Amino acid sequence: MNDLEELKSLLFGAEKQALDSITERVQRPETRAVDVADVLPEAVRISHQRGRNLVGTLRDPVGQCIKDSFRSEPKEYADALYPVMGPAIRKSIISALRAFAQQINETVEQSVSAKGVKWRFDAWRAGIPFGEYVVQRTLQYRIEQAYLISRDNGLLIGHAHHEASRIKDSDAVSAMFTAIQDFIKESFSPDRSGRLETADMGEFTLWAVHGPHALLVCVIRGVPPRTLRADLSAILERIHFRYGDAVREYTGDTATMPGIDEDLAECLRFEALKAGEAEKRWSKSLIALLVLVAAAAGYFLFHSWQYGQQQQALAAVLDNTPGIHIADIERHGRVFAVRGLRDPLADPLDTIADRAGLSADRVVGVLRPFQSLETDIVFRRAEKRLGAPDTIVVNREAGRMVLNGTASESWLATTQQLAVAGSLGVDIDLSGVQSSDLLQLQIDAAKLGDAAFVFTAGSTMRDADIERLAAHVASLAALIKRAERLGVEYRITVVGHTDASGSLQANTSLAAQRAAVAVAELQKQGIGAAFIERSSDIDPGEYQAPKPELRRVSIALDLLATEASGRNGSE
Repeated sequence: MNDLEELKSLLFGAEKQALDSITERVQRPETRAVDVADVLPEAVRISHQRGRNLVGTLRDPVGQCIKDSFRSEPKEYADALYPVMGPAIRKSIISALRAFAQQINETVEQSVSAKGVKWRFDAWRAGIPFGEYVVQRTLQYRIEQAYLISRDNGLLIGHAHHEASRIKDSDAVSAMFTAIQDFIKESFSPDRSGRLETADMGEFTLWAVHGPHALLVCVIRGVPPRTLRADLSAILERIHFRYGDAVREYTGDTATMPGIDEDLAECLRFEALKAGEAEKRWSKSLIALLVLVAAAAGYFLFHSWQYGQQQQALAAVLDNTPGIHIADIERHGRVFAVRGLRDPLADPLDTIADRAGLSADRVVGVLRPFQSLETDIVFRRAEKRLGAPDTIVVNREAGRMVLNGTASESWLATTQQLAVAGSLGVDIDLSGVQSSDLLQLQIDAAKLGDAAFVFTAGSTMRDADIERLAAHVASLAALIKRAERLGVEYRITVVGHTDASGSLQANTSLAAQRAAVAVAELQKQGIGAAFIERSSDIDPGEYQAPKPELRRVSIALDLLATEASGRNGSE
């Protein structure tokens, strides 16, 4: 290997190995088949979801495969379809027989003989067509024994019989019947396709019903109807459906079919009683039937009456419920379906059902929304729109909405606007509503009360009272702002006090100076002079020892008439 080849090997050796591996994988059919098998199911599913192209592509090859399979293995498909095709064929035959029986019934019903009249009356009491009753009275039979025999080896699979018709060796009967079948095939059917289906033996009739892997042989006393063969075929089909593999591979072990005796016992239930026994049983059955019919009729009538009363009660409650207009009430079993119109503010159906004495699950409604103009609903709509707080009590008096209690000033203003505009649809009386803001303002003003601030001498205030005066005036200013927002008029009275020491002229001047100190503090907080009233209070007593407690200034707030009070009148 030269240097160039060695360099190529070093640079592209890994890629060359990967390409060689891919080339070898593509060239091996078995490897590609495995790859396709991994993605084929998902690819088929995706292609089917995208459209019908896959169905059109597979229709011809799949159809041809099914045709070829039917041609090459017809017996296998016939055995597989036996449990399905049998009921379908019998259904078609039964439909034709019913039409034929109807024709016979119409002919027999023309009879006016005494027996015909009696049978007609009996058929009417039994609640069955006259033709069927005639068949029941003229045919008398009973299946005494039933044998299930394997077609492949002739072994007896199962045997059912009445106690009165018990035989000693059922296996011998099975072997003998198999031998007779083989004899008929050999003697009378060159292609061995013939089979024995019916044989008469004195008072007994032997019927054989053939299936793919077993045949059902019934020993019948009397003359059975032809429709019985369809019933026996149904039993044999059910046996093949339940024990298909076990019947086909049967070698004598009945443990592979644990319920076969019960299936064969179904054959023994087919019988027609003698006339005398039928009449005896008919009389008892008639009495029981009449009792049941009477009880059922009474039960039905009672419940119909009860449901009728409940429907009337529900209709009465709905008619008296504001905001609901009912177009129809239908009963479906125990449930009442209500159709009509309902205002969103009307009582719900659960409440209505309770007032009618019904459970909520028994009343359902298909109710379209609408806006009712009934008085109760209009009041509810107005009340909902107002959104009154819990402190408001709403009453209805003489067609008006009367409100009592306390509410915020903003709610009162909004309510007044709605009332003036008339958008609520009802008249509103707000005279009983007080502004909670105004009440709280009055309470807070009362808490402030008359405050007094003491001076040491002249117009010099004590240090502690200087701080108290500033805090009091700040609280007073905040209270006045609230009063102004509420439209409440107010007045502040500032009174300067002195004792009797000194001259009257000096005390009058001193009282004014002390009042000026408080007024200056009020004006610093933005309270206008127009709202402040000054006065003096001089101790009128004669000159005596000084009284320091009279050297003070007092501030009082008075709330006057309010604009808010005008909103509490009737609208």
